[in-house]
Amino acid sequence: MKKNDELTQDLISKIRQGIITDKLLSERELSEKYKISRFSVRKSLAKLEAIGVVKSKAGSGYFVNTSIIGSSLIYNSITENKFFDISYKKIKLNKTLPTPHEMQVFSINDNEYIWNIKRLRLINDKVIQIETMKLPTNMFPKMDEKIIENSFQKHVISLGLNIDSYLTTYRAINLSKEDSELFGCKRSSAAMNITNRGFLDSGEVFVVSDIIDIDYQCTYHTQFNSESLKYRDKNGR
Repeated sequence: MKKNDELTQDLISKIRQGIITDKLLSERELSEKYKISRFSVRKSLAKLEAIGVVKSKAGSGYFVNTSIIGSSLIYNSITENKFFDISYKKIKLNKTLPTPHEMQVFSINDNEYIWNIKRLRLINDKVIQIETMKLPTNMFPKMDEKIIENSFQKHVISLGLNIDSYLTTYRAINLSKEDSELFGCKRSSAAMNITNRGFLDSGEVFVVSDIIDIDYQCTYHTQFNSESLKYRDKNGR
């Protein structure tokens, strides 16, 4: 693990433990305490700010964002970046009649259409992810390049829809020839396949996405579920 990532995780740990409750040490103090460069310290602090753990105050330093205390924390190699570093490029947009499986997922009829979208997600103009999305046209009657090349979650919210949760699955894969060309890397390179099913607060599924990432990292801090452990122990799982 890189030095700045080690510092990030240790600072989150200290905040969760209540050891750091208000202001963080200065860049110089953190550099001296952890025996790392100030450049690594700045990268760590920038990540903490991007994922919402701390807030910076000009001329004063970094302070704990107390609103996140006690809540689950999840961040990955995309969400740890600031919005203005992230961009999108449309690869495909069309609509088709749903398959039987898609009819079940979106609770639609066989004469209702599905949007098929493929786009690249870039960080500082470097391709990081290839994302394929399927959306019901009855929920999103308008779809164009401008919508696709911006934050889709923001678009959903702008329509007055409330996003509730995601069901996510991770799977290790090797890149196809087509995808390796989009990434600009060797064919069959190792990658992470991330599938998401997004739910509105009404319970409706509004999107199914399939993401391929060649340098994926994800960190979770979640509450321990004792009931789940008891259930698995009782049922021999």
